[in-house]
Amino acid sequence: MKTIIKVYLTTKRARIFTALILTGFLSIGSNFTLIKNATAAPGNLMPESTNEFIKENLRTNNLPRRVKAAVLQDASKRSQISLKELEIVESTPRTWNNGCLGVSQPDEICTQALVPGWKVVVSDGKQKWVYHTNSNGRLLRIASTQTGRNSETKLPESLKNAVFQAASQRLNLPISQLNIVQVKQRTWNNNCLNLPRPDEVCTQAIANGWKVVVGAVDQSLVYHTNASGSALRLNEKNSEIADNGITPITIPTSELPPALNKNVIFRQISNGGLFARTYETVLLNDGHLMRYQMGDANDSKRQVWQVSPEQMRQFQRLLEKNKLSEYQNLNYPATKGSGDYITYTVTTKEGTIQYNDVSQWDLPKDLQTVVKAWNDIRNIAIANQIPDEIKPLPIPLRELPPQLDRNVVFRQIYSGGLIGKTYETILLSDGRLMQYSIGDANDSERRVWQVSKQKVREFQQLLKDHRFRELENLSYPATKGSADYITYTLTSDDTTVRYNDVSQNNLPKNLQAVVKAWNQIRKTYQ
Repeated sequence: MKTIIKVYLTTKRARIFTALILTGFLSIGSNFTLIKNATAAPGNLMPESTNEFIKENLRTNNLPRRVKAAVLQDASKRSQISLKELEIVESTPRTWNNGCLGVSQPDEICTQALVPGWKVVVSDGKQKWVYHTNSNGRLLRIASTQTGRNSETKLPESLKNAVFQAASQRLNLPISQLNIVQVKQRTWNNNCLNLPRPDEVCTQAIANGWKVVVGAVDQSLVYHTNASGSALRLNEKNSEIADNGITPITIPTSELPPALNKNVIFRQISNGGLFARTYETVLLNDGHLMRYQMGDANDSKRQVWQVSPEQMRQFQRLLEKNKLSEYQNLNYPATKGSGDYITYTVTTKEGTIQYNDVSQWDLPKDLQTVVKAWNDIRNIAIANQIPDEIKPLPIPLRELPPQLDRNVVFRQIYSGGLIGKTYETILLSDGRLMQYSIGDANDSERRVWQVSKQKVREFQQLLKDHRFRELENLSYPATKGSADYITYTLTSDDTTVRYNDVSQNNLPKNLQAVVKAWNQIRKTYQ
């Protein structure tokens, strides 16, 4: 980690433009994220006859082995049924219309992108589960389930509610994220429902009841109940409950990354994995999501996307709700023996947290919520990325113009075009608007106009309202092949932005508003 931060600091010194970044190895990192987000919400359709069963079975020949294994493993884990008793009876190639594979949870943000994959049906001969998967089985979700003889509909409503309430409290999850995976009528041989507690004396009497399996994300709870549900007990031995007891350690001060710049909301540094590369991804106040490979002297791997205003508001509200101050400067380490894992170092205004793709599902619930929302917002932005021609780039330090004199409110430098001359126009705090030709030794083209002080104050307020300072030293280049275009360099306070007459219609909306207001002042008074 020390080496990483050294590289980070070295890279930062070489850049005037801060905070821009990259979430790391999406091909690896997001796959780890997605498989863990697989949600079980069961489903089924039974063959009407033996012939139909054989026909369906023939459809599974082209299913990749990895997808088959992943589906069977998940079905066995959630239903508590041996792999030997499960069989894939149907598989069909499908293209899902979003990253949730057509099976979204309440309030879940799904990547709006086409995902090739499979619809797979698993059966134990009595019930069926319908799975949606991606092409390699790393992402899978149960779309629906039905049972034959032991249908969930036979379970008394009061008993079902009692089981859901108990599971919701145990897993700290809303009932909307739980589902009944399996129901079986059972006869217990004592009033302890075959689950005696230490030092408990059980009455040896026959008790009719149910065995109910409740499914959740990567977890399943097995309950024994009496006939009405007034008595129920958790079979912890047969349940699969995530261990959230991972012990965090403090990140050494020497290994902490720098604090966020004022225009950055969230930052993630990822390193490790098979290729041991380090990437940084940052989310800016204006919705730009940027990532780059640290140590890349040519900055050739930089990528920029745009997050919608609504998604920005949702993510900021989530950060406020799930305050991470109590996890400040904590590291949730990987389990012993783990190898080739990816380490993530995330930073908000409240501090830095470190975890990895091995430990991320053992994080505290509110921290998991933030991580999942971050992955969702990143995936959605990538799926709707900005066209190449309007991706901003940092202005090289050597190309930045001088800072403004203290009595100058705004400056525009105009160069290029067919004439090839360079002009500078400045707005002074006293309302004078001045234009002259750079390189004109006699200053023969200087012109001066007077803008009302009210207009100056309005323009200064507009610069604040549209967060001009947050566009810190960015250049919006012309599209490839463009020629004879005019380049505009705008400066206010300590911030410079560069664009041209080819790219100006593709600028961010706040920058477009500033450009429009400035042009109106010039046209009105010149």
